[in-house]
Amino acid sequence: MVTRRQTRWIAAFVFVALALSFTRHWHAKQKHAEEQHLPSYETIKEDAGLAEHKTAGVSTPPTFKDGLAQSSDESSSSDENDKSFTSSKDTNAETSDSDKPLISVSAPTLPLMDVAALKTIQNSDLIENAHRAPSADDFISHFKHLVELPNLSIRAAKSTCTWKEAQNVNFQYGNESDWVRADRSNDEMVERRTSWHQKLMNEMVPYSQVKDRFKGRGFVVLVGNGHDTLLRLKVLINMIKTFKTNLPIELHYFEDEMTAENQTVISQWYDKTIYNDLASKDNIMPTKKGILANYHLKSAALVNSRFAEPFFLDSDNIPVISPLELYESDTYKEYGSIFWPDIARSRPQNPMWSITNTPCKMDEYEQESGQLLVDKRKFWYHLQLAAWFNHDDYYNEFLLGDKDMFRFAWHALKTKYGRPKKWLTSVGVVQENDFYCGHSFAQHHPDNGSIAFLHGGLLKTMHASVLERVHQRGRLFSSYKRSKNDEDWSKIERVTITWDDTPWLDKKPPLGPSCTIMDNIQPRDLDEILPGFEEIYTKAGGFEVLEKWQKGDEAKARNWKSYDEFPVSFSEDPDQIEVFEEPDG
Repeated sequence: MVTRRQTRWIAAFVFVALALSFTRHWHAKQKHAEEQHLPSYETIKEDAGLAEHKTAGVSTPPTFKDGLAQSSDESSSSDENDKSFTSSKDTNAETSDSDKPLISVSAPTLPLMDVAALKTIQNSDLIENAHRAPSADDFISHFKHLVELPNLSIRAAKSTCTWKEAQNVNFQYGNESDWVRADRSNDEMVERRTSWHQKLMNEMVPYSQVKDRFKGRGFVVLVGNGHDTLLRLKVLINMIKTFKTNLPIELHYFEDEMTAENQTVISQWYDKTIYNDLASKDNIMPTKKGILANYHLKSAALVNSRFAEPFFLDSDNIPVISPLELYESDTYKEYGSIFWPDIARSRPQNPMWSITNTPCKMDEYEQESGQLLVDKRKFWYHLQLAAWFNHDDYYNEFLLGDKDMFRFAWHALKTKYGRPKKWLTSVGVVQENDFYCGHSFAQHHPDNGSIAFLHGGLLKTMHASVLERVHQRGRLFSSYKRSKNDEDWSKIERVTITWDDTPWLDKKPPLGPSCTIMDNIQPRDLDEILPGFEEIYTKAGGFEVLEKWQKGDEAKARNWKSYDEFPVSFSEDPDQIEVFEEPDG
């Protein structure tokens, strides 16, 4: 017989068991709910009693100086619509962002605050259609929203890049850099983020004040490295003339780098040549020399160019299709910009990811800015921010010169940029010891994947003795290497730049040429994808330039007075140079 006391004990036991069961069930449901629906960043911040760092004046819509800001009634878009310029998403062009998050934001390795910040940024609709803004000033309301996004720590930013074979990734910057060995502090990241927010919201040159200074389309070229740049410029001009585009060329230089005599001769080569001294006070954005090999002059040239749609080309870049095709490409029409890829990737711990509030991207290479197309009427503020980054030595600790200042300016301003479907193709020569030396990058048309440019960035490292030996044996542009994953940028391709020690030469040069190599790819005949380029390059004067330049004919090059005295005698009429087409398939 059960006593009353025993009954009470049994009831208590059952109650405790039920309570424990309920508690476990409740926690399980709560965990599932948190994984599916994380609380907002602001809710977590308030519950934790933490004060969010804000840019000064950003908690309420900031005031733009000098007429940059518009009042709510003057703005070109209403508050309800200012995050989206169009609801359409139909395009076949490649963009810099994947549609799917790179990781689950509920990854257990991140503290909840980092998870919430990451989710807020990844799920933000700010970036989806920002590139469709009709003009630069239509971005103003967009900027107001993006500066209010939560701060993304380095820990959170790098968590989205998780290569399984990271040792095979060609990262920019080696392990000797301090920021590679140890993450920079979050306080430093907040300070730098606040700095560019301040620049964006209060110190930009308003588009309304300068828009009448920009007109039309044209090429922008820097010619500030002395005789070698002028030598290469002649080849570039010859190639441009073959396409009969009638587009003007705007040459940018600094102070005495371009003499009046030089201008007279160049204008004989191409009568649609315009000149701009970047040291002139007439420029919109003043600049200076002496920052990391003067890479910053490229962004300064684009900001100060008179063209509304400037097409930047390095002087050693050879277009092999009409540049007009790129202006008319679907990618450019959709995004108002085209950035082409490099061979390296940005490290996950690169502070620029955090500074620009951007999760690290596994489907993205660094930018190769030997060619760049942009519509300044839309991206005036983006170019200013890129130039601002570029003029600060701090950012050159993480980004190699000008090239990635553009990419991260677009990331910072939560705007997609256009890019080709295909990653670059390496073009070069197979040496006598069967060593493949890639000396040029073939960059592709953004829509159809055909080759659009050959950028000979490493040709300048070939000693005259190497060039002479290669000529004796055959073609300098004989071979290519192309990744089988060139349309899937998230896949790892083993690629690097190394030195060719030229064991096949009896008398070795002081330093062998730099070469791009791709270990896992066999070289193929370049005529398969770019037939006849060697002949085209020869007729444009390319080999004469290389030989004269590499033989050190500097004194004569510096002192030429007329077309006939120029150290390269271009006998070929550029109008007679045939333009070739890439074969189908």
